[in-house]
Amino acid sequence: MGYALPPGGHPQLAAGFSLAVSADSANKEAAYLFIQWLNSEDISMERVQLPYALRDPFRESHFTSAEYQSRWPDAPAYLETLQEGAVTGLLDLSILQTDRYEEALRQGLSRLWGGEDPQVILDDIAAQWDATTERIGVDKQKEAYADWASKPNAYPN
Repeated sequence: MGYALPPGGHPQLAAGFSLAVSADSANKEAAYLFIQWLNSEDISMERVQLPYALRDPFRESHFTSAEYQSRWPDAPAYLETLQEGAVTGLLDLSILQTDRYEEALRQGLSRLWGGEDPQVILDDIAAQWDATTERIGVDKQKEAYADWASKPNAYPN
């Protein structure tokens, strides 16, 4: 068993896990406190070690935990590789309604596996992306993109 960064050395975490409080929530404070608890040092340490999930560690204490490093023989190498990836990794795209762009792409890939014409799929995805951008507002999306692109690790060096 071995662990390594992908070619180029710039991994990206899978999209899809986030915690947020809806502006329309009837229990904003309770939701916020739950998120604080879920990400507290002790609880997050338990969560990243769940054998059926192994959420990526995100605290220094996760990477250096003697308990976590003892979970299986190669756990220290696993954690070292993930820690290196945390330093060199690329940021997930963070623009307005990123999930809509990702969903159009996901659906397009499913269509490709189903044997549809790649050019038709690409044209359809582009049209969906354009429509999403128009709904959001081109200038608002440009501003969100510029903010994301200005952060370290938005793009490989």
